[in-house]
Amino acid sequence: MRYLICLGVLFSSYVWAQQKSDFGIKHSIVISGPRTIEINEEDEVVWDYGMRSKDMTKLENGNYLITFRDEVIELTSDKEIVWKYVRTMNSELMSAERLSNGNTLVTELGDHPRLVEVNSKGSIAAIIPIQPETDNQHMQTRMARKLKNGNYLVPHRIMPFVKEYDKDGGVVRTFRLDLPELGGPEAKNGSFAAVRLEDGSTVISCASGNRLVVFDKAGKLSWHLSSPMLGGVLNDVCGLQVLKNGNFLVSCYGNQAEDGLKMIEVNREKQIVWTYQNASVKYVHNLQVLTTNGVRE
Repeated sequence: MRYLICLGVLFSSYVWAQQKSDFGIKHSIVISGPRTIEINEEDEVVWDYGMRSKDMTKLENGNYLITFRDEVIELTSDKEIVWKYVRTMNSELMSAERLSNGNTLVTELGDHPRLVEVNSKGSIAAIIPIQPETDNQHMQTRMARKLKNGNYLVPHRIMPFVKEYDKDGGVVRTFRLDLPELGGPEAKNGSFAAVRLEDGSTVISCASGNRLVVFDKAGKLSWHLSSPMLGGVLNDVCGLQVLKNGNFLVSCYGNQAEDGLKMIEVNREKQIVWTYQNASVKYVHNLQVLTTNGVRE
């Protein structure tokens, strides 16, 4: 009940606002979606590419790595393209991650669903086939990421699992999202993003099913949050970042009304501690939090 009361306060005072927090939290963030932008902690748009994107990160060198349907590009703050990978054999690109060795991990959806590592010259250096178990090509996967152990953590958008693959495309681990504690198969929990934490636990956002889920190092369900626990505001939970303080910051793709909560930060006690609204941002597909109250994430 205390969550619903807190939520009522949020809605009554935060409608038409942008960043709001009763805890004094401010973030700078880059977001992908209908708007491809960076906002600072004062809610100012400090960089805007003006095109619809699927994934976006700001790199250590200050450049932006952005995924579109047909290509992934790296461009400077002055919008000069300095690197590019163009789709060839599959129907759609979905996400990209710059790796520590300089390669870029790209997800491809289509007749041959796969991850590819692309080198600095734009050539494919590694191919990792994946097994989405669906004929719906657009829903095969979303935000795949490479792990420190060399494996790949892949959410499969409309299927009730996240799979961890080895370098050859073998499935070494599966995180089931159709557990009874998560509503069973009827909940239709399909994943969007998955993050491996330093303690070995795995955090998953469920766009279908409207949930956040945490599995411990052994793969046992250890924490979960459903939309009814927060009064229904977790609507199509997509982008996910686990902040340094352990909080979860997510985007809610389904809150597309002008006064909808486009991004929400929740703590481990399942309390909303920060929200973002912006009538000019219809939805947020994915996100990267850059700073919190002036400290880098």
